[in-house]
Amino acid sequence: MFANRSHCIIKSFIRRQHFYIDSFDLSTTGIPRHEFHQRRQSLVNLIRNYIKTEQKQSCKDFTICLPSSSRLFMGPDVTYFPFKQQSDFYYLTGCMQPDAVLLLNGNDETFSTNLFLSRNTTHSIEEYERWFGPTICDREKICEIFSIDEVYPIDQLLTFRFPPSSILFYNAQFINDKTINKQNLVPFLKRFSSSIVCNQLTSFLHTLRSIKSLTEQNLIRQACELVSKAFVNTMKNCKKDTQNEYFIKARFQYECEILGDVSMAFYPVVAASGRSNVIHYQKNNQKINKDDLIMLDGGCLFKQYASDVTRLWPINGRFSPVQRQLYEILLTVQKHLLDYLNLGDNLVTREKLNSLADRYMIKYLREESIFPRAIEDYHAKNLIHVLCPTGVSHHLGLDVHDCDLYSASEQLQPGNIITIEPGLYIPFNCKDVPPMYRGFASRIEDDVLLTKQGFEVLSSMCPKEIDDLHRILDDRDKSHMQ
Repeated sequence: MFANRSHCIIKSFIRRQHFYIDSFDLSTTGIPRHEFHQRRQSLVNLIRNYIKTEQKQSCKDFTICLPSSSRLFMGPDVTYFPFKQQSDFYYLTGCMQPDAVLLLNGNDETFSTNLFLSRNTTHSIEEYERWFGPTICDREKICEIFSIDEVYPIDQLLTFRFPPSSILFYNAQFINDKTINKQNLVPFLKRFSSSIVCNQLTSFLHTLRSIKSLTEQNLIRQACELVSKAFVNTMKNCKKDTQNEYFIKARFQYECEILGDVSMAFYPVVAASGRSNVIHYQKNNQKINKDDLIMLDGGCLFKQYASDVTRLWPINGRFSPVQRQLYEILLTVQKHLLDYLNLGDNLVTREKLNSLADRYMIKYLREESIFPRAIEDYHAKNLIHVLCPTGVSHHLGLDVHDCDLYSASEQLQPGNIITIEPGLYIPFNCKDVPPMYRGFASRIEDDVLLTKQGFEVLSSMCPKEIDDLHRILDDRDKSHMQ
């Protein structure tokens, strides 16, 4: 009996060295297992239809190859944190393990899901767990966790068998992606003949990812509620004598992260004194003057799903007449864009939203005499492209700028979650507007779920009406006087 027990222990130990997943990562997903299986089935259905309609073939074998992200290091043994999983890989698996590969192999009738995981390179699993925490190494348990058919160590990718005529679906961009480990991936891809390769897998995945399930909608709704609370608390705790942008950035990050198991969706932008005229401003370390407007663009990740909100407020507690005038134009334009989503237009696109934003912006800049009322249309259109150089919308989901291959000319559908973010950026040297307006730059951004009935502003808890902002700032000043 003792000999058999010893043999079982040795056999179990060898098996455990093949591959592993970090058990801490299993708490990151808010998506039920069956939904990941449904996503894989939907992708396979798209691939099958593509083969029939574009390749004019039936009963054709196919292989879908999708790598995970690799863990990036800022020093010899210090990783960047938090780890950001490759979004398409996560969408199909819910797995947060680095240096993994997903293969879906199938034909017209069936398909299988195979996950290839990194080996444990330490002397023992006990040593690994001592440094990095508990793991799961049991093959059957891993298959159950991710609702997949089989799991293998990563180096078996090179000997994995598939039909020689199988069509490969992958993304060519992975070859140059520094966040992906290509040690096993590239040799595997070279096993396929170039005549049977389709390198646009992402276009299929982004079609699926653009429509958010009810579970995804709820996760993004929670991310928006969390970031809205963080915005309000940041305004309340940044006094009128705050001297530097970095204090507001630090306060916002703090307010996000104390609300729960969240991380930053992106490095926040805190711009005062017209520095938001730098579209990708991220220094967040400049002096704040007593009459400055603060633009904060920030978002948080909740169970891998992002929020993205931008608000503007006067550090001293009150908008000046000029600041109020321009802010109200931005807010009015945003409300017009939201109203348009409610009109039942069957052909709403982000391209149309851009065009509408330009039209409304020109209208109100004329009416407020910021543009000369007699300005010719062609001149106004040319000028608005200088003052409003950014798009007014992007998709939101696992990435802040989600589904980037989903064209702006594509029709928007119920289940899409997009931002609505008109911006106005007037350079200090812009001689086409009166001097008092030069240097103003900002946007107002909300996250919006499109529904069959119209839309839902998921970030509605974050105040943007001037009276509401003034009320928060008045409460701030009262509390700091006590």
